[in-house]
Amino acid sequence: MDLPSLSELNEMNKALLAVLELTKGGKSCSDRAVLNLCSSFVLGGRIIDYRTILKLCSYSGLLAHSKSKVVLTDLGKTFISQNKESRYEITDLQKDLIAEKLILKGPWKSRARDLFNNFDPNYNKITYDLSLIDKPLLPRHNSIMILLHMLNVFEVDNYKYSVTPRYVALVRDLRSDRADISESQLDKALQMNRKLGIQAEEAVLEYEKKRLSSIGCDIQAELVRRISQLDVGAGYDIESFDGDKSLFDYDRFIEVKASMGKDLNFFWSANESSVAKEKRNKYWIYFVANFKQGKGGMITPVMIQNPAKRLTQMSQVRFDVASYHVVQCADITLEPINHGHLKGFIL
Repeated sequence: MDLPSLSELNEMNKALLAVLELTKGGKSCSDRAVLNLCSSFVLGGRIIDYRTILKLCSYSGLLAHSKSKVVLTDLGKTFISQNKESRYEITDLQKDLIAEKLILKGPWKSRARDLFNNFDPNYNKITYDLSLIDKPLLPRHNSIMILLHMLNVFEVDNYKYSVTPRYVALVRDLRSDRADISESQLDKALQMNRKLGIQAEEAVLEYEKKRLSSIGCDIQAELVRRISQLDVGAGYDIESFDGDKSLFDYDRFIEVKASMGKDLNFFWSANESSVAKEKRNKYWIYFVANFKQGKGGMITPVMIQNPAKRLTQMSQVRFDVASYHVVQCADITLEPINHGHLKGFIL
């Protein structure tokens, strides 16, 4: 079903208020009663097709509509509760719900994904940008651009659209929500330790900057960046440099893994494994053992170059390709490395 316009969202709000009025006892009411109530009050002499409005309410999940009976869903009740004064125009709180629950996560998310795939990550400001001067959009994007702008999903500055901080994480998840990396069973395991993982990424980011500075690559150290905040589908978390040449093309792609235990033990997604096979020696896993929250940059990572090849060659490591679980099953000899006061190990 087509996206609603702002005026249609206001009419949906009016229809839901009518349903609330007609179902005060908690029971359903007839759709005819809703149509009559809505049509009895007309603003500006406009003729509204409230059957279409009810269809929009039903499609969006705000209303349950069956056999000529309608009732508010839990989402619909939440939507109405964010309009305490029963205003005709949708409130700012309702705009937030529409943007999050109906467009970025809900029934129109495919339309939103089609749009946001045209945006580019801005790693400095941790957002997504689109310049209409550099990248004109197709006509099919016009309606959703207008709607999301009205819902305050964008900030606009001289034809440049930037996702507002509130919605960056939702846009990131939307852009990465593709069938090729949609592994629900694995995602649950990966999310269990998400907060710990974020802190480990920040610690490895600082470690990499210090490592490069210690070998005289100060400019490259400044360019090291963590991309996982915006691109969870990249297959790695940090873009860095080996530091063995003066070029400024990223040539070390780091996936960060952390554990509160001392042994090698982590989940590795199918997407990460696929990217590792493609990048070969440019792909590294930095495994941080005994990692505790708040530990900061005081880490001694185990660095695994070309893990797609290395991990399958080691008898001391079990790699379950069904669950993408890597587990140490015997003692491992590690090669220590030192960069000034920094320490680490090569597997």
